[in-house]
Amino acid sequence: MTDPVILAHGADENGLALMLHGLLSESIAAKSSKRADFDAMASTIGIVAPDAEVSVTLEFGRGACTVWDGLRKTPAVVLTADSGKIPELSQLQIQFGLPWLFDTAGKAFVQALLRREIRLSGLITLPPSPLRSGRALLDLVRLTRILSVA
Repeated sequence: MTDPVILAHGADENGLALMLHGLLSESIAAKSSKRADFDAMASTIGIVAPDAEVSVTLEFGRGACTVWDGLRKTPAVVLTADSGKIPELSQLQIQFGLPWLFDTAGKAFVQALLRREIRLSGLITLPPSPLRSGRALLDLVRLTRILSVA
């Protein structure tokens, strides 16, 4: 069976792309619920690590994900955080299908959001687009569930 997580040409020189490719591949292979979340995703998500001067685009659709070097097209949502914060997101616990924000890792995530150490853009659009914003938020939650190792 082929890996549904595809590393685009040129992304193999991007450490963040390699890390996310490995995490996604391992997670969906290990657990059927994570594979179901993966198969349901249809958004494009950008991840930027300004301190490392690196970014990736995760393009989901039809049970596959292409990991691109850099930001491509216009991602539905872009997560920006220093490279040390990005792996910490995998420590978020999942309770009732959502990231749990009331334990140590969850509180640290909320504090990082409030201090703008982690930024999310694209969830609120002008003009308002509830369908696009809702899909992006749901896929961001799905991605969190897939990457959670806790």
